[in-house]
Amino acid sequence: MSGWFLTKVAIEGFRGINNQGDPLELKFKADKVNSVFATNGIGKSSIFDAITYALTGAIPKLKGLPSAEVGESYYLNRFHPADYGTVALTLTPEAGGGDMVVTITRHGNGNRTVATSDGSNGEAILRELNREFVLLDARTFQKFIEDKPLERGRDFAGLLGLNSYSTLRKSLEAAANTRAFNNFFDTTGTTAKSTHAEGDLAKATASVKEAYKVLIGHDLDPAMPEEDLTAKAHSALAHIALIKPECEGRKFADISPDDCLKLVKEAEGGIDRERLAQVIRAEAAFDAAVTQVPAADHIEALKSLAVAYDEALEKTQGDDFLKLFQLTTRILESEQWAEKGQCPACDKQSDHSLLDHVKAKAAQYDAVSQASAALKAEWTALGWSNLNRLDELTRSDEETGFVQPAAALITAGSFTAAAAGTFIAKVSEAAERGEARLGELRKEKDALEAKLPRSLVELTEKVEAARRLQKGLKDATVARNEAATLKAEIARVGRVKTFLDAVNSGFADAESDAATRRLAAVEPICQDLFKNIMFADVVPSIHKRAGSADLSISLSNFHTLSNVSAQAVLSESYRNAFAISVYLAAASLYGGAPRFLIFDDVTSSFDGGHQYHLMQVISSSFARPGTAGGPQVIVLSHDTLLEKYFNTQVNNGIWWHQRIEGSPRTAVLPQSNAVNRVRDSILSFLNAGNAIDGGSRIREYLEFRLEEVINRCRIPVPIDVAISDDKRLCSAYLDAIKEAVKLHKAAGSLILTASQEAGLNTAMMTIVSNYLAHWNTGQTASFTANALLGVMQAIDNFTECFKFEPAPGAQRKYYRGLASQN
Repeated sequence: MSGWFLTKVAIEGFRGINNQGDPLELKFKADKVNSVFATNGIGKSSIFDAITYALTGAIPKLKGLPSAEVGESYYLNRFHPADYGTVALTLTPEAGGGDMVVTITRHGNGNRTVATSDGSNGEAILRELNREFVLLDARTFQKFIEDKPLERGRDFAGLLGLNSYSTLRKSLEAAANTRAFNNFFDTTGTTAKSTHAEGDLAKATASVKEAYKVLIGHDLDPAMPEEDLTAKAHSALAHIALIKPECEGRKFADISPDDCLKLVKEAEGGIDRERLAQVIRAEAAFDAAVTQVPAADHIEALKSLAVAYDEALEKTQGDDFLKLFQLTTRILESEQWAEKGQCPACDKQSDHSLLDHVKAKAAQYDAVSQASAALKAEWTALGWSNLNRLDELTRSDEETGFVQPAAALITAGSFTAAAAGTFIAKVSEAAERGEARLGELRKEKDALEAKLPRSLVELTEKVEAARRLQKGLKDATVARNEAATLKAEIARVGRVKTFLDAVNSGFADAESDAATRRLAAVEPICQDLFKNIMFADVVPSIHKRAGSADLSISLSNFHTLSNVSAQAVLSESYRNAFAISVYLAAASLYGGAPRFLIFDDVTSSFDGGHQYHLMQVISSSFARPGTAGGPQVIVLSHDTLLEKYFNTQVNNGIWWHQRIEGSPRTAVLPQSNAVNRVRDSILSFLNAGNAIDGGSRIREYLEFRLEEVINRCRIPVPIDVAISDDKRLCSAYLDAIKEAVKLHKAAGSLILTASQEAGLNTAMMTIVSNYLAHWNTGQTASFTANALLGVMQAIDNFTECFKFEPAPGAQRKYYRGLASQN
């Protein structure tokens, strides 16, 4: 596909551009250097933001705001009534053909839609245009200088047209990164699972060997096939007459050990066998419960602590008295109670310390708390609550438990000596019952064991060995299959890693070689551009380490020094010149689909001379038309010195300049080649009685008209006026025109008619006395809309005094000079 020029942009409702129903339209020439001037706060940067959003889908300075500031909410103009903003880009193909209009709409909810005039894929076209060198501002250049080598190298790859390769390289690096690769494929987990599966296989194999020996009677031959193993195991069980019916017609794996044991129990005292199991379980339960009974010394300790609690409690008089003693203590200790021996309740005077007496009474309550805490500690430390099981096993259905009530008294701090006596008696009774029942169970167990045949034990061991053998064979099969699967997975992942390592290494080398070749082509052009901008004995240098994306910048020559750090010694203007030179050099060689560049205030750190040098380099050595086949350049600036330069270049036929005026609240409109729209906008405000918005733009309209008269009629102005930019510039323009008219009249060469002279004086009087006198002193707030309408009429009348009709009824033209028509 051919490249694209940007020949028009139309913006409405976006950032600082309201323009409801009348989008800001700026036309650009593909075969000229384009410039747009605006003072700060008018909307110049909003133009840059709008095109940035159109191409990239975001505005970095808003995207980077803290989340609390909700940067996304500032994409649209706050004064526009509609909940959307539009940016329409008119693109002209470099190879010729019809224009394409790509319209980007940003909705209030953040959604973005793109439409094209011919129905093609607008997003695809915008992605083609989104190159690193297209949208350039001072921040971009500063970032290029200050970035770390790796980040700078990645940005530079985009400048060289290698962005897709750089992106692929980063993806390959990320994919081949060992840690990331292992995390993605979970190689550690897979290896661990494989090790675990091998361990399971080893355990299952050992279990099979052990069970086989018990069942068959000799060691297992490791080389024996599993079919032979299971056949021998089946034969061993089938030769036992008692369980033979369970083996017939079944494979070894299908034999049920539980059914075999059931036959054994039924044939050899099954009922006694069941009872024996119950007795054994009951014996274990009673034995465990009885062993929880504390020793005699611990029982006595619990009883002593309960007695101590009772004794401490007897010395107190209840909670009400405790509150009384505590309150009395606070009163007696207060500085407001001077008589420490006087009772605050009855006013009686004591000959001893009343405070010590009350404290002693309150201390008795502390003894109760300490005794209660000691009881809780003893209860918890010895685990008295573990007697719950003994309590449950030994009491009858009609009896209630004794452990839980005692625990509740301990928790509440009410475990008295009487309660302790009752509890200890219950514990002793439960222990006696438990010991008695335990003895009974042991006698019954001995009787049952003597009654049952010994063969039952051996037969049970055979059946249980068969059960273990079945499980071991099954577990071994599962573990073997899992281990094989995991081993294959590890091998497969290893092959992928080997492939990625090789591809990443090979592609990185190839991409690095390509970048190095292109860098070698960019560097001399960069050095030449830098020299023509700065005219200093400084030579920038760019280095790329082989096999790496890192890009380092330095100065191969810095006056009399060599190999000096660029970041360390260069001033801001030199840094910007370095970065601009790199970008321009790369764009001139590897432009791609976008055939235009947009600069936003890139000269803010330059002094006047170097600003001009940069513009001259752009117009003569880089951009069209000075360089055949060069890109289209659009410069956005608020620098008044540069605007003077732009205006002079327009006359050379290689420059297209526009100036915009307005405000974010109302509208932003171009003055150059569209002054009538500005005039109509002002009149619209004034006719509606809006003197604030209309009056704030009259000065710019007047300045434009006066400049137009001076340029068209070739009226000379002092040099200080030519480069000045303050609020009295209009007065200086009027003075220059007035003096030129006066000079030509005195010389008898004035081309103006008598009526034009009279009209000129009248209009000038209105402008000066009714407007500029107030403007120069800052007293414009008192103007009414009607008064300002009169000023607008005077401005138009003033300019008409310098025009004539070439022929009756023809459009009026400016005089070529004050002494001649043409």
